Amino acid sequence: MLKKALISLVVSYSFATSAIAGELKADMDGLASNLVEIQMGFFTNNTELTLKSTKTLKEHVHRVLGNEDAITKLLPDNVKHKASIALNSAEIIEKNVKIIEDTYNDTNSRAITKQMKSQKAFVEIQNQCFRCHNLVRDW
Repeated sequence: MLKKALISLVVSYSFATSAIAGELKADMDGLASNLVEIQMGFFTNNTELTLKSTKTLKEHVHRVLGNEDAITKLLPDNVKHKASIALNSAEIIEKNVKIIEDTYNDTNSRAITKQMKSQKAFVEIQNQCFRCHNLVRDW
């Protein structure tokens, strides 16, 4: 009886762990997808797509990475203590999204200035993604 209970406990723990890992992967895939959409907006000079995608990214980052309880729950046990890295990256990503939004909405700037400034902010967003992954995953 004890053996069956232990096996059940181990199996349920592994299902719960894999479900959380699956949720984290799905969230990271969603964030990556947002980045691709923003990049496509830059490549095609599609301001509407860029702004729509930055808004989606900001909401997604805030929901997943900007919420300490949410990100701590999603992280594997051995790196839960690194949730603050994700929170810090989320804050920097949100600031750079605001730079992109403000730059595109600035009616006094030339098109080339808007592109350069917003693309620089986008590169900083990518840097924060890599930074967080490198530090949290211990690569």
